[in-house]
Amino acid sequence: MESYSKMNRSNSMAWLPLAPRGADDGRMHPPIRHLILGDGVIGRASAQALRALGHEATLASRTARDEAGHLQLDARDPAALARALQGHSHLHLTLGLPYRASVWERDWPRIMQGAIDAALAHGARLLWFDNLYAYGPLPLAVPMREDHPLAPPSRKGRVREGLIGQLQRAGEQRGLRWLVARSADFYGPRAHLSLLYASALQRQLQGRTAFWLGDPDRRHSFTYTLDAARALALLALDEGAWQQSWHLPTASPAPTARALLAESARLLGLAPRLHALPAALVRLAGPLHPMLREVGEMLYQNQQDYVFCSDKFMDRYPDFRITPYTQGLAATLASFAPGGDPALG
Repeated sequence: MESYSKMNRSNSMAWLPLAPRGADDGRMHPPIRHLILGDGVIGRASAQALRALGHEATLASRTARDEAGHLQLDARDPAALARALQGHSHLHLTLGLPYRASVWERDWPRIMQGAIDAALAHGARLLWFDNLYAYGPLPLAVPMREDHPLAPPSRKGRVREGLIGQLQRAGEQRGLRWLVARSADFYGPRAHLSLLYASALQRQLQGRTAFWLGDPDRRHSFTYTLDAARALALLALDEGAWQQSWHLPTASPAPTARALLAESARLLGLAPRLHALPAALVRLAGPLHPMLREVGEMLYQNQQDYVFCSDKFMDRYPDFRITPYTQGLAATLASFAPGGDPALG
């Protein structure tokens, strides 16, 4: 059996973005300055991809970091954001907020409006890393494409739908150059906040039974974080990508959660043990456990086939290599193992 450490090393060269069909490679353009709000796994990997192309990328977050290329900045402060964006051509929103609908309703519209105003003030482009919460009604289409209706069945989804409206209105009425890049549930090296890691992989790494919220025999797509970052760099540098939404490249066919976690167990040399937590049980416990209540409103995504289609992206960038699930799982597990490569996060 091939070890996950060996498989992880085999993906170390798949970093440089590729040009779209009929477009110039990003390396042929003069350096562009990018400000990335959010220094989590997506923000950091995006900065790495852009720097590999010779562009300047500054990461910004509320937490101070003693490292080069990092700026302490509260995205909720529009004046501070406008000052920080001066001299930059691109503003990337990859940040996350505490997973509470009330916090999203309070802070996200304010952050988006501040980002829009700052981008317009400096002639910058605005790229937003989004999820699928705005899609609806139920059941979700199979597969989900960029033209999926926006009719979210959750509070958090309605917040995301409102943000899309803010971007579109700013584009139509004020000339904002905007782009929305969506991923399915993500996984990848050091992605400790991902659903897959928090509910299952973390427990497998401890030799325990994996948990899954919902039906483990439904198909479920996952986007690999390093693929998402390479794709974000591609889109940011592509003149033809703006004023529209994109699904980030995601491996196909979508596996069931049971099959995916059986593969991660195999890579770890474990028996494929899985305990499914029914949605009804999660909702019943919600009043006593606030986080379960927040997760509960999104469980419809795990109760049906959740299949993500990135054909539009692949049609434009046909040479892009999507990481297979087995290879992505291997790299993810290796990053959390003792002595795992911190550069992967």
